[in-house]
Amino acid sequence: MVATASPSRLVLGTRSHPGRHYATSSTNPKNLSPRWLCVFELDDSAGQRRVPGKHHVRVEQKAIKPGPDLDAWLDKTKASTRPELVRVRYELMPKDQQHGGQLKPYKYPRDKDLLDKALKALREKLRCQGFTVDGVTDMYSLYVIELDDAHLAKKPEGYRGYVYVGQTELSPVERARQHELGPKYPWKKKPNHSRTAHKHFRRPALELLPPKFRKKLLCRSTALRAERDLRLYFESKGYKVEGGKDLLKTK
Repeated sequence: MVATASPSRLVLGTRSHPGRHYATSSTNPKNLSPRWLCVFELDDSAGQRRVPGKHHVRVEQKAIKPGPDLDAWLDKTKASTRPELVRVRYELMPKDQQHGGQLKPYKYPRDKDLLDKALKALREKLRCQGFTVDGVTDMYSLYVIELDDAHLAKKPEGYRGYVYVGQTELSPVERARQHELGPKYPWKKKPNHSRTAHKHFRRPALELLPPKFRKKLLCRSTALRAERDLRLYFESKGYKVEGGKDLLKTK
Protein backbone atom coordinates (compact mmCIF):
# COMPACT_ATOMS: atom_id res chain seq x y z
CA MET A 1 0.00 0.00 0.00
CA VAL A 2 1.44 3.41 -0.98
CA ALA A 3 1.39 6.19 1.66
CA THR A 4 -0.32 9.40 0.58
CA ALA A 5 0.69 12.93 1.41
CA SER A 6 -1.16 14.80 4.13
CA PRO A 7 -2.53 18.17 2.95
CA SER A 8 -0.97 19.92 5.95
CA ARG A 9 2.61 18.64 6.10
CA LEU A 10 5.67 17.53 4.16
CA VAL A 11 5.89 13.77 3.62
CA LEU A 12 9.51 12.53 3.54
CA GLY A 13 8.89 9.40 1.48
CA THR A 14 6.52 6.60 0.50
CA ARG A 15 6.89 2.87 0.33
CA SER A 16 7.60 2.94 -3.39
CA HIS A 17 9.79 6.09 -3.30
CA PRO A 18 11.37 6.23 0.20
CA GLY A 19 13.84 8.99 -0.63
CA ARG A 20 11.51 11.35 -2.41
CA HIS A 21 10.04 14.47 -0.76
CA TYR A 22 6.49 15.55 -1.54
CA ALA A 23 5.54 19.21 -1.01
CA THR A 24 1.95 19.62 0.13
CA SER A 25 -0.30 22.64 -0.36
CA SER A 26 0.84 24.26 2.89
CA THR A 27 4.53 24.17 1.87
CA ASN A 28 4.19 25.08 -1.79
CA PRO A 29 5.26 28.75 -2.07
CA LYS A 30 2.51 29.39 -4.59
CA ASN A 31 -0.10 28.56 -1.96
CA LEU A 32 1.36 30.68 0.86
CA SER A 33 -0.20 34.04 1.70
CA PRO A 34 1.83 36.81 3.40
CA ARG A 35 0.41 37.95 6.74
CA TRP A 36 1.43 41.05 8.68
CA LEU A 37 0.81 41.96 12.32
CA CYS A 38 -1.25 45.15 12.41
CA VAL A 39 -2.43 47.46 15.19
CA PHE A 40 -5.38 49.81 14.74
CA GLU A 41 -6.44 52.59 17.06
CA LEU A 42 -10.18 52.67 17.83
CA ASP A 43 -12.41 55.45 19.05
CA ASP A 44 -13.97 55.37 22.50
CA SER A 45 -17.30 53.92 21.37
CA ALA A 46 -15.95 50.61 22.69
CA GLY A 47 -16.23 51.89 26.27
CA GLN A 48 -13.99 53.08 29.06
CA ARG A 49 -10.23 52.85 28.66
CA ARG A 50 -8.14 50.85 31.12
CA VAL A 51 -5.71 53.76 31.44
CA PRO A 52 -7.02 57.27 30.58
CA GLY A 53 -4.07 58.26 28.38
CA LYS A 54 -3.92 54.96 26.47
CA HIS A 55 -6.30 54.32 23.56
CA HIS A 56 -8.39 51.35 22.59
CA VAL A 57 -6.48 49.29 20.01
CA ARG A 58 -7.14 46.17 18.01
CA VAL A 59 -4.48 43.66 17.00
CA GLU A 60 -5.10 41.73 13.79
CA GLN A 61 -3.28 39.74 11.14
CA LYS A 62 -3.74 41.15 7.66
CA ALA A 63 -2.95 39.96 4.15
CA ILE A 64 -2.52 43.64 3.24
CA LYS A 65 1.00 45.06 3.27
CA PRO A 66 1.59 47.89 5.77
CA GLY A 67 2.04 51.23 4.04
CA PRO A 68 -0.08 52.78 1.29
CA ASP A 69 -2.10 49.59 0.72
CA LEU A 70 -3.05 49.25 4.39
CA ASP A 71 -3.83 52.97 4.66
CA ALA A 72 -6.15 52.72 1.64
CA TRP A 73 -7.89 49.68 3.15
CA LEU A 74 -8.40 51.55 6.41
CA ASP A 75 -9.94 54.60 4.70
CA LYS A 76 -12.32 52.40 2.69
CA THR A 77 -13.30 50.25 5.68
CA LYS A 78 -13.87 53.27 7.97
CA ALA A 79 -16.31 54.70 5.47
CA SER A 80 -18.29 51.47 5.17
CA THR A 81 -18.32 48.73 7.79
CA ARG A 82 -15.99 49.76 10.64
CA PRO A 83 -16.42 53.43 11.54
CA GLU A 84 -14.75 52.85 14.93
CA LEU A 85 -11.32 52.60 13.25
CA VAL A 86 -9.22 55.75 13.69
CA ARG A 87 -5.75 55.07 12.28
CA VAL A 88 -2.98 52.51 11.86
CA ARG A 89 -0.57 52.59 14.81
CA TYR A 90 2.62 51.79 12.93
CA GLU A 91 4.81 52.62 15.93
CA LEU A 92 3.16 49.77 17.89
CA MET A 93 3.64 47.21 15.13
CA PRO A 94 6.77 45.08 14.46
CA LYS A 95 9.62 46.96 12.81
CA ASP A 96 10.15 46.39 9.08
CA GLN A 97 12.86 43.73 9.54
CA GLN A 98 11.14 41.93 12.44
CA HIS A 99 8.86 38.93 11.99
CA GLY A 100 5.44 40.22 11.03
CA GLY A 101 6.91 43.54 9.89
CA GLN A 102 6.64 45.06 6.44
CA LEU A 103 9.66 43.24 4.98
CA LYS A 104 9.29 39.95 6.86
CA PRO A 105 5.67 38.75 6.81
CA TYR A 106 4.59 35.37 8.09
CA LYS A 107 3.56 32.84 5.43
CA TYR A 108 0.10 31.42 5.93
CA PRO A 109 -0.84 28.62 6.49
CA ARG A 110 2.72 27.32 6.93
CA ASP A 111 3.48 29.71 9.81
CA LYS A 112 0.04 29.58 11.45
CA ASP A 113 1.33 28.47 14.88
CA LEU A 114 4.08 31.10 14.86
CA LEU A 115 1.59 33.74 13.76
CA ASP A 116 -0.84 32.87 16.55
CA LYS A 117 1.95 33.06 19.14
CA ALA A 118 3.12 36.41 17.75
CA LEU A 119 -0.40 37.85 17.92
CA LYS A 120 -0.75 36.71 21.53
CA ALA A 121 2.65 38.16 22.47
CA LEU A 122 1.87 41.51 20.81
CA ARG A 123 -1.47 41.76 22.63
CA GLU A 124 0.24 41.05 25.95
CA LYS A 125 2.95 43.63 25.23
CA LEU A 126 0.38 46.33 24.51
CA ARG A 127 -1.67 45.42 27.57
CA CYS A 128 1.49 45.81 29.67
CA GLN A 129 1.83 49.32 28.22
CA GLY A 130 -1.69 50.18 29.37
CA PHE A 131 -3.64 49.98 26.11
CA THR A 132 -7.14 48.50 26.07
CA VAL A 133 -6.53 45.67 23.59
CA ASP A 134 -9.36 44.02 21.66
CA GLY A 135 -11.89 45.35 24.17
CA VAL A 136 -10.40 43.53 27.18
CA THR A 137 -10.56 45.84 30.20
CA ASP A 138 -9.44 43.42 32.94
CA MET A 139 -6.57 44.34 35.25
CA TYR A 140 -4.79 42.23 37.85
CA SER A 141 -4.56 42.38 41.65
CA LEU A 142 -2.48 40.56 44.25
CA TYR A 143 -4.05 38.88 47.26
CA VAL A 144 -3.07 37.08 50.47
CA ILE A 145 -4.85 34.25 52.29
CA GLU A 146 -4.03 33.25 55.84
CA LEU A 147 -3.68 29.47 56.16
CA ASP A 148 -4.14 27.20 59.18
CA ASP A 149 -0.71 26.08 60.38
CA ALA A 150 -1.79 23.44 62.89
CA HIS A 151 -0.32 20.69 60.70
CA LEU A 152 3.16 22.22 60.57
CA ALA A 153 5.44 20.07 62.70
CA LYS A 154 8.28 22.59 63.00
CA LYS A 155 8.16 26.36 63.08
CA PRO A 156 11.57 28.02 62.80
CA GLU A 157 12.76 30.86 64.97
CA GLY A 158 11.21 34.13 63.84
CA TYR A 159 8.16 32.36 62.36
CA ARG A 160 5.35 34.86 61.69
CA GLY A 161 2.61 32.79 60.06
CA TYR A 162 1.47 30.70 57.13
CA VAL A 163 0.07 32.40 54.00
CA TYR A 164 -0.86 31.82 50.37
CA VAL A 165 -0.16 34.55 47.78
CA GLY A 166 -1.60 34.90 44.30
CA GLN A 167 -2.59 37.21 41.43
CA THR A 168 -6.00 37.44 39.78
CA GLU A 169 -8.18 39.28 37.24
CA LEU A 170 -11.11 38.80 39.63
CA SER A 171 -11.65 40.80 42.78
CA PRO A 172 -9.26 39.50 45.48
CA VAL A 173 -12.24 38.65 47.72
CA GLU A 174 -13.86 36.52 44.99
CA ARG A 175 -10.61 34.75 44.20
CA ALA A 176 -10.14 33.95 47.90
CA ARG A 177 -13.69 32.55 47.94
CA GLN A 178 -12.79 30.22 45.06
CA HIS A 179 -9.91 28.80 47.08
CA GLU A 180 -12.10 28.50 50.16
CA LEU A 181 -14.92 26.60 48.43
CA GLY A 182 -12.69 24.63 46.07
CA PRO A 183 -14.74 22.08 44.06
CA LYS A 184 -17.98 23.42 45.61
CA TYR A 185 -17.51 26.83 43.97
CA PRO A 186 -19.85 27.33 40.96
CA TRP A 187 -17.10 27.13 38.35
CA LYS A 188 -18.08 27.89 34.76
CA LYS A 189 -15.17 25.78 33.53
CA LYS A 190 -12.68 23.41 35.12
CA PRO A 191 -11.98 24.16 38.83
CA ASN A 192 -8.95 26.40 39.23
CA HIS A 193 -8.18 26.56 42.94
CA SER A 194 -5.11 25.71 44.97
CA ARG A 195 -5.53 22.42 46.81
CA THR A 196 -3.23 23.63 49.57
CA ALA A 197 -5.07 26.94 49.99
CA HIS A 198 -8.40 25.08 50.01
CA LYS A 199 -7.29 22.45 52.51
CA HIS A 200 -5.74 24.89 54.99
CA PHE A 201 -7.89 27.97 54.29
CA ARG A 202 -8.47 30.21 57.29
CA ARG A 203 -9.43 33.66 55.96
CA PRO A 204 -8.60 36.32 53.35
CA ALA A 205 -5.83 38.51 54.78
CA LEU A 206 -5.69 41.45 52.38
CA GLU A 207 -4.64 43.77 55.20
CA LEU A 208 -1.25 42.04 55.16
CA LEU A 209 -0.51 43.40 51.68
CA PRO A 210 2.16 46.11 51.85
CA PRO A 211 1.08 49.37 50.12
CA LYS A 212 3.42 48.86 47.15
CA PHE A 213 1.64 45.58 46.31
CA ARG A 214 -1.90 47.01 46.37
CA LYS A 215 -1.96 48.81 43.02
CA LYS A 216 -3.68 47.43 39.93
CA LEU A 217 -1.42 45.61 37.48
CA LEU A 218 -1.81 45.98 33.72
CA CYS A 219 -1.06 42.49 32.42
CA ARG A 220 -0.45 38.89 33.41
CA SER A 221 3.33 38.94 32.95
CA THR A 222 3.63 41.96 35.26
CA ALA A 223 1.26 40.31 37.75
CA LEU A 224 3.33 37.12 37.82
CA ARG A 225 6.50 39.07 38.59
CA ALA A 226 4.72 40.99 41.35
CA GLU A 227 3.34 37.72 42.76
CA ARG A 228 6.88 36.31 42.91
CA ASP A 229 8.13 39.44 44.63
CA LEU A 230 5.28 39.27 47.15
CA ARG A 231 6.22 35.72 48.03
CA LEU A 232 9.84 36.75 48.55
CA TYR A 233 8.69 39.67 50.71
CA PHE A 234 6.70 37.45 53.07
CA GLU A 235 9.48 34.89 53.24
CA SER A 236 11.89 37.66 54.27
CA LYS A 237 9.50 38.59 57.09
CA GLY A 238 9.41 35.07 58.54
CA TYR A 239 6.30 33.62 56.89
CA LYS A 240 5.94 30.19 55.38
CA VAL A 241 4.52 30.92 51.92
CA GLU A 242 2.51 28.93 49.40
CA GLY A 243 1.92 30.16 45.84
CA GLY A 244 3.93 32.65 43.79
CA LYS A 245 6.27 30.02 42.37
CA ASP A 246 5.72 30.46 38.62
CA LEU A 247 8.60 32.93 38.20
CA LEU A 248 10.48 32.19 41.42
CA LYS A 249 13.76 31.51 39.58
CA THR A 250 13.36 34.45 37.22
CA LYS A 251 14.50 37.95 38.12
